Amino acid sequence: MISQLDSAVPAIVFGLIGLLAFVLVLFYLRLNRDLASIREALKGTSGESLERLLVDHTRGRLKLEEENRELQARVAELEQKAKSNIGSVGLVRYDAFEEMGGDQSFAVAFQNEAGDGVVFNSITGRQQVKIYCKPLRGGQSDHALTPEEEQAIRNAQSRDMEARLE
Repeated sequence: MISQLDSAVPAIVFGLIGLLAFVLVLFYLRLNRDLASIREALKGTSGESLERLLVDHTRGRLKLEEENRELQARVAELEQKAKSNIGSVGLVRYDAFEEMGGDQSFAVAFQNEAGDGVVFNSITGRQQVKIYCKPLRGGQSDHALTPEEEQAIRNAQSRDMEARLE
């Protein structure tokens, strides 16, 4: 019986080796199929590699971040400049003389956010028109202001648009 077993051992070993080889071939074929699927998934829509697409995407993102920083700096600069620009206007129309009707005289104030600017006063009479201009710093003037000029300044400082055009 041992002699039969001795002759059967090589057959069993060869059988196991053959079975193992068959299983390895199956694993190899499955692995190749999976690798082909992965390669296909890693291709871009135009067939280029995903790695190249990621590199291009990263470069584009870095460029956008730099442009964003530049735009933020530009916006800050423009915001600073806007503070000094005239942004508020206040107008008051009135009758400077009893014989004149129709609110022909007016005071108009132009100011920036800090209240710096100018106030104009146009006094209209029958024979002449006089225009006065007074500088403003912080909503105040070194020159005496008329009540109409003061009201025009208050209107310019007001957030209410209707009051500005009173």
